[in-house]
Amino acid sequence: MPEYILEILRRLTGAGFSAYAVGGCVRDTLMGRTPHDWDVAASASCGEVAALFERTVPTGLKYGTVTVLLPGGRAEVTTFRRDGPYLNGRRPENVEFVSDLREDLSRRDFTVNAMAMDGQGRIVDLFGGREDLARGVIRCVGEPERRFAEDALRMLRAVRFSAALGFAIDPDSLAALRRLAPLTEKLSAERVLAELQKTLRSPRPQAAALMIDYGLLRRFMTENSKIDAGVLADIPEELRTAVFALLVRQAGGTGDAGDFLRALRAPAREAKLAREAWAALEELAEEPADRDIRRALARRDVRPVLAACAARGVYGRARELAEERQYTRPKDLAVKGSDLNALGLEREAIAQALLALALAVTDGELPNEKEALLAYVKRRCSR
Repeated sequence: MPEYILEILRRLTGAGFSAYAVGGCVRDTLMGRTPHDWDVAASASCGEVAALFERTVPTGLKYGTVTVLLPGGRAEVTTFRRDGPYLNGRRPENVEFVSDLREDLSRRDFTVNAMAMDGQGRIVDLFGGREDLARGVIRCVGEPERRFAEDALRMLRAVRFSAALGFAIDPDSLAALRRLAPLTEKLSAERVLAELQKTLRSPRPQAAALMIDYGLLRRFMTENSKIDAGVLADIPEELRTAVFALLVRQAGGTGDAGDFLRALRAPAREAKLAREAWAALEELAEEPADRDIRRALARRDVRPVLAACAARGVYGRARELAEERQYTRPKDLAVKGSDLNALGLEREAIAQALLALALAVTDGELPNEKEALLAYVKRRCSR
């Protein structure tokens, strides 16, 4: 446990309050992983926490949260609470602050996230979280249907944690997830995209396909076809969102792959990459040969072509050809547009001629030499 977290716990317990590190940081510690951040739960109110520390930020007073800033780091400190009714399927309408750690842990999503640890490293595990860690299981705290009905985002989080940790979803929790999947239609597109992309960035990105299998992305698709997302594990993180969109579009639907990401409110640059990759994909054969890949690289930027080739299952070979520069683009030619304009060609004809030259050089039919290229254009113009 970092020293700044120990200091927070020491000050709170020294003032007579109960205080624990809680949630994912405890889970990761027990798994031998380094937590990304640390959260603290305490019996102290926001005002009582603020009185104990020199620097705090009121980040969520309605929900009992203040952020404590210390030289070593920062942590959210939240008062033990009981959630009120969830009327919108996302957040409780109100919370009631309590002094009992059990009540605070009982409102959490999954058992592996519902453990606490005190400053001496002692674990409070009231719902079988350690056993589920050992079994490799994601299981809801309490009744799965209640947990998912309270907050539909938890269904997407179940898939994401399954992917991140390599765990299976408990059968009862999975059955409830399948039944209640339509509730995800209430979620904002941005929330859905965030969970999808966290899953795609996990060690098991292919698990994102389960979001389709379970019906969690139905509102963003014209069809709910299964996809084979195994290729996602072999490509860089920065291409996975675009490739996932390509796989979804291949499985059925209208428009291009960018439409799927636009519906999810993805950033414009990601939708643009998917749209360009879809155009490249439509030009590729089902099983692209090297010549097909080289010609695609000659026509387009590298990233859309790599994404398209990933969807075709030939990412590794496409990357090799791209790294070896086994293609020539119009801008790499020994002739320029002005040279072709001198031959009497206009704008559109110049663009077409440059692309034809680039493809001929890429195919090995022409050397990239000015005289040979101009002679080729003259022959074509004379036909």
